[in-house]
Amino acid sequence: MPRYFFHVHDGGSVPDDLGMNLPDIDAARSAAIELSCEILSSELIGPFQDHPSWRIEVSNSPELTSLPLFTLHFSVTQ
Repeated sequence: MPRYFFHVHDGGSVPDDLGMNLPDIDAARSAAIELSCEILSSELIGPFQDHPSWRIEVSNSPELTSLPLFTLHFSVTQ
């Protein structure tokens, strides 16, 4: 089973050095969406407090410099 890593970038970077074993890329997309829901609903993090945009990059490597398999983008515009 492949391992996927969910790196969060919000003006800084939060690398995922553990990753998750998931059956396929569709399961990784679902996991990334679930993670984004947790971040968006977190009162502690406040994802748009300091930066108007952030993203989750999903890759098959714990290295931040690896090419993402896909990226979820979030932003607030006025």
